[in-house]
Amino acid sequence: MAREQSVGFIGLGIMGGAMARRLMAAGHAVHVHARNRDRAAPFLREGALWADGAAALARSCATVLTIVGGPKDVAELYLGEDGLVANAAPGDCLVDMTTSAPDLARRIAAEAAGRGVMALDAPVTGGAPGAEAGTLTFMVGGEATALAAVQPLLEVMGSRVFAMGAAGAGQIAKASNQIAVAGILLGLAEALAFAEASGLAPGKVQEVLATGTAGGPLMQRLGPKMAAGNPEVSFTIEHFIKDLGIAIAAMPEGATRLAAAALCRDLYAGLADAGGGRKGLQALIEYYRD
Repeated sequence: MAREQSVGFIGLGIMGGAMARRLMAAGHAVHVHARNRDRAAPFLREGALWADGAAALARSCATVLTIVGGPKDVAELYLGEDGLVANAAPGDCLVDMTTSAPDLARRIAAEAAGRGVMALDAPVTGGAPGAEAGTLTFMVGGEATALAAVQPLLEVMGSRVFAMGAAGAGQIAKASNQIAVAGILLGLAEALAFAEASGLAPGKVQEVLATGTAGGPLMQRLGPKMAAGNPEVSFTIEHFIKDLGIAIAAMPEGATRLAAAALCRDLYAGLADAGGGRKGLQALIEYYRD
């Protein structure tokens, strides 16, 4: 199949794997790369094509999507002689869906533009359930023409696509999302810990909270896990610490400190230091229980 019709994908983790499978199920020719080829093996058996690295992927596909660990991973993939930007052809589109730094997104977009390549920052929210169901929300920074070119692909993986502005704006929107999540998690953990310490069943209180003003998708998804001590993981503490660190670092100089985000990051950092970095976000209640 011609490279114009091929889609490259890097990042076959919990979320990325589900997103790649949705593209494959929709009939797209998906080329994949992973640091560990064993991670890609199930996708290759299902029809994906292997690329030996970022450069090979860029040369094989006119559109490349990435969702990796963090800014360091993004920089390694996109920049340098063996990166996606240097090996893409004019008119190609590179879409980073990682939660990463706004400044890095702007740098990638500028270097790509210098080569006639389009680049978007398009982080997502919706978690693993949203990735599996194809109901993710995309927050996109970059040129409108680039977004128009890849929007049909994004709509295979998500149900909402928001154009946020220039390069880096998608990452700012995602940081805003994570700041809001931090506040919700703090409130939820404290509410359930308070109820439990006062002699009420936290599961029953969570059920009440979910039906009222405090209710919402995060409450419905994590509240029962938090109350019951369910260890099932859909998003890890260590990744959330990374996200909050990005948000705090991106706060404009001279602006008010992000107090809730910083507190939430510090509480999670304590859990991570005690060996809980791979636990799910519901483990925040352990801070109060311990």
